[in-house]
Amino acid sequence: MLIKILQSTQRSGVIIGPVSRIKLLSDDLINQIAAGEIVERPASALKELVENSLDANAKTIAVFLQNGGKSKMVIQDDGEGIDRADLHMAVQRHATSKLHDDNLFDIRSYGFRGEALPSIASVSCFSLESKGFGINVNFSEESAIFPSNISDGTRVSVSNLFGRTPARLKFLKSDTVELTACLNVIENIALIRPNVNFSLRTDEKQLMSFNNGSIEERISEIFGSALFKKAVPFEEKGDHISVSGYLFHPLDNRYSQHFQRIFINGRIVKDKTVSLALKNAYKELIPSGRFAIAVIFIEIDPFHLDANISPTKSEVRFRDSTSVQKFLTEAFRKNMHKFDRISSEFEIIRVVEKQVSENDNTPPEKPKIYQGYRPKFNIASFPAIADNLAVNSRKSADFDPPARTEGALALAIETEDVHVNAVEPLLPQNTSHKSVYGRPLAQVFNSYIITEVEDGILIIDQHAVHEKITQTRIINNLTKENKQYLLKPEIIELNNSEQEVAKNILASLNECGFSAEIIQTSIMITAIPSILKIEEALQFIHDILASDEFSQEIETLDMIRKKIADKACHNSIRFGRKLSMEEMKEILKQMEETPSIHQCNHHRPSFFKISKSQLEKMMQRG
Repeated sequence: MLIKILQSTQRSGVIIGPVSRIKLLSDDLINQIAAGEIVERPASALKELVENSLDANAKTIAVFLQNGGKSKMVIQDDGEGIDRADLHMAVQRHATSKLHDDNLFDIRSYGFRGEALPSIASVSCFSLESKGFGINVNFSEESAIFPSNISDGTRVSVSNLFGRTPARLKFLKSDTVELTACLNVIENIALIRPNVNFSLRTDEKQLMSFNNGSIEERISEIFGSALFKKAVPFEEKGDHISVSGYLFHPLDNRYSQHFQRIFINGRIVKDKTVSLALKNAYKELIPSGRFAIAVIFIEIDPFHLDANISPTKSEVRFRDSTSVQKFLTEAFRKNMHKFDRISSEFEIIRVVEKQVSENDNTPPEKPKIYQGYRPKFNIASFPAIADNLAVNSRKSADFDPPARTEGALALAIETEDVHVNAVEPLLPQNTSHKSVYGRPLAQVFNSYIITEVEDGILIIDQHAVHEKITQTRIINNLTKENKQYLLKPEIIELNNSEQEVAKNILASLNECGFSAEIIQTSIMITAIPSILKIEEALQFIHDILASDEFSQEIETLDMIRKKIADKACHNSIRFGRKLSMEEMKEILKQMEETPSIHQCNHHRPSFFKISKSQLEKMMQRG
């Protein structure tokens, strides 16, 4: 067809080429695409703008936010400013004053790509004022330069972010979540620039204020003085690379990597190489699935680093990541011995407390450091067991533990002088009850219960069903009445982002058995749920304060109850536990009383059925 068209045009004396389907995108659309890579949320725009202020050698940076930055954000600094002649160029794509000699490998500033301002301006109402003049950009439409009262430094205003891109707008979170992300941005930048004053306020109040000072003061402000007192400083140097910072005590671990702040050449990054080095260094000191707290500053020759692989500069690529990881792991491990001194100091405190308690019979104060959970039970609370044990004042070395009896689950019981492995009945025995889940036939692999029902058999995951039973029972007992009061209130210092989360969860915590109160920048705990030990309760609060789930403005009561129950479910029957026939009957009975027992706590099936007809079909009898 194309040949015929060309032939006809040639005969008529008119030469017409084929119509091109490839077109250049408009500048406005190009800017919006760039914005999609750089400006994911208000915090992304805030980061770029504050970094511009730092590149301008600002010593004071003030931030104002409305609705978590979605409605408006204003950043004002006392930096070098922008000349009137450069205002138009400053909002053009790929225009920069920070990249010299066209060398992308010699990066020594933040906003070197020249994309941030035009990208932000393409998806917002943008205003830039400096040295007595300003320019507005309304969704990529530039205004004429106008007079301004800003003579020192620069003021940037961003409003109606994503106002013309509703598809992007709907992906933003609640005001609280977006505000928390902005607070984290300022915290991270404040850590790398302790000599700069930072402040952040909203319509309601000022949420953050950092005065210039030392890095130690800045870390203590952000992470809390209690945590920082147990952190150890370190510094190591290698070829083309040096690392310094603070490693926090292994017992102060967290459930996420949020508290690992990694800075490479003055830029906050998320880097697997550094995170893996931290994991390897701490792996013998913290439980699996937990993460150490650390503030790491890495300086490396820019020629051994590619900082240009991400538009947001949040990732880097090492030229030789293997050698970097090896160097960092050895550097971290080399400083692990410093924690022994801290541990020894706490041991001395415990000895002193014990001596005092022997003199005045006052229960010793528990150290405010997470020691890990170890259940301690009083034998008197298990009369059926106590009656069968010849417990006396002999030392554990002279005590012979009783033989394991059928129909019981092992449970470690600890007294002051005696350490024994005793047994606890699963539940009161009831042999007359006939469960709808059938009659137990056997246990296979010490993990699955096989039962016979009217038209088939059930295969039951003993750990899954008992964990669900335990969780349900705990949740039903997590009320504000079921609490244990502490001898001394526990004070948890809150960083800026944790303060916002604490407001959202406070009422729910108190409904679950906590007695908690926010006092300035701390949360005071005077009671905890009866089901938890003090170490568990404090670690639980630390975890939810650091969780993004609880920064959202949603009903948190059910979520908190479930997470407390999950934490307390460690006494559930495990795989590999041999059960008696009576214990299996008791489990079946409790399954009837537990809603949604068909699913375990992790949403996996807890049992399945093989019908008689399926069996006959498999045996080719049908």
